[in-house]
Amino acid sequence: MLGVAQSAILLLLILTRYRNRRNMPLVLILFTLAARLGTIPLWNYQTLIAHPWTMVVFSPIPFLGGPLVWWYARESTLVGAEATPPLFPLHFAPYFIEAVAVGALILSLEPWEFQATAARIFSANPPWWIGARNVLKLISGLTYTLLAARLAFTPKRSSSVLMQDPKHRHWLKVVVLGPVGIWASFSMVALRPELAGQVAERAPIAYVAVALAMMVVFYAVSFHILITPEALSPRQVHERVRREHGVSPEHVERVAERVRRELEHGGYQDPELSLTTLAKRVSAHPNHLSLAINDTFGESVPSLLNRYRLQHFVSEIEQGALEHRTILDLAFDAGFPSKSTFNRVFKECYGTAPSQYAARRTNGTPRNGTPRNGQPRLAGDSYSPGS
Repeated sequence: MLGVAQSAILLLLILTRYRNRRNMPLVLILFTLAARLGTIPLWNYQTLIAHPWTMVVFSPIPFLGGPLVWWYARESTLVGAEATPPLFPLHFAPYFIEAVAVGALILSLEPWEFQATAARIFSANPPWWIGARNVLKLISGLTYTLLAARLAFTPKRSSSVLMQDPKHRHWLKVVVLGPVGIWASFSMVALRPELAGQVAERAPIAYVAVALAMMVVFYAVSFHILITPEALSPRQVHERVRREHGVSPEHVERVAERVRRELEHGGYQDPELSLTTLAKRVSAHPNHLSLAINDTFGESVPSLLNRYRLQHFVSEIEQGALEHRTILDLAFDAGFPSKSTFNRVFKECYGTAPSQYAARRTNGTPRNGTPRNGQPRLAGDSYSPGS
């Protein structure tokens, strides 16, 4: 209960003072951990018989932990649309699949059958599917933790200037590595489902270990918030990075304006354009360029270039360029380095293949031209870090 109270305080702190899109996964991590920790004492035969819904709602929660940690790592290391995990809803589908499956199973059983099933769950010989789903939860959690650690421990993969700050990197490592202890302790329960049969007699050590691991995560997060509260405020991290690199807001604006002019003059059409080469063209340090683009456009360099290229491609389509040129020709002319990159970026933005989009335009029928994440960001759009 101390852990639940601790998480409630952290949730209130983040929701009232550090409201930010990047912190949403962290809020959900703390919420799900608190829900799971608070319901560990309810995992017994008597509660299951009296309140079957507890198994439907709370038992699948471990399926949420891994995806949420990975999502937070992406929000902390990537920028703009890149931060949202691809195929976002699918990563959380296992929770709902198990909840629906368990709920359907309970509803399909007669009262006496459900009592017999509950008795088997809390016996030395539980149903096979109890252990199977525990193993799936463990595999899911460890897989997503590895994906999150890959982002947290390899700053070169980052497109966010937040990762230029040592304190931010340290904070992210704490959040990513904290759940490792939870998964390690959970493995003792997951791989030995027969331990549930001891709940009526005493609290098995494995269950106590899981609860303690969750509490350690809560306290580690809370102490780091006390030590470095700016970890939850991207704006403050941006300002600290500026100070450490000796970059003034005016310099950031000048670099952003030079980038805007370079791209508006067609610089994006160079398929080899990158952070380094663009920095040379606008006479800026790569770190300053990354900071300027993050602050002004709210995107990483690849994302910004791809948006300009998409605008170029769509503009050519609307002007009837397909009457004498191919889709691939227009894509290369826009600056896309390969066909696969063009198809992927276009579908992510517009939700349809380029050929389908072009066919609707050629036939004169209404098109679904609105990108999935809204209109492609224009060069003059402003962005406020932390918004």
